[in-house]
Amino acid sequence: MDATHDRTPQGDAAGDPAGTAEQFDVTVRRSPKYSVFMAVGALVGAVAGWLIASAMPPAVDENGLAVDTTPVIGLMIVAGFVLGGALGALVAVIIDRSLSKRATATVAERVEVRRPDALTTADDDALEARFERLGGDAPVAGAGPVDPAVPGAGDPERREDDRPGQA
Repeated sequence: MDATHDRTPQGDAAGDPAGTAEQFDVTVRRSPKYSVFMAVGALVGAVAGWLIASAMPPAVDENGLAVDTTPVIGLMIVAGFVLGGALGALVAVIIDRSLSKRATATVAERVEVRRPDALTTADDDALEARFERLGGDAPVAGAGPVDPAVPGAGDPERREDDRPGQA
């Protein structure tokens, strides 16, 4: 990948987010999903193996008695599954090779935006305050707002060792 670097600042020095942009020459092409081709091929192969094994006439031994050929059906399903998966992968490789001829070159741009550390929002401050409040001991009565999402946060007598359901 041939890279052409064009670093240009995005924003101004008055507190707006600043960033840089880089441009790269890239090649874009389509590619098949190999797993889908292999799964469909395996499924079709298993069904074909089952149909072939079921359509075969019943076998007879030298005495003219019918022989149970049920295990052959399972073997044909497994063989069809493996061969179908392999053929599906081969079809995906052939399609991938044909699509690689249609690859196009283009320019991609990666932009990095940085926010100055001095800028914080009210939500960031509220999250930090809530984190600090939840990290300590149980709140003292009258010490501030109580978070209803924390069980037992409003009860100053309750400690961690006497939670309900624990001995």
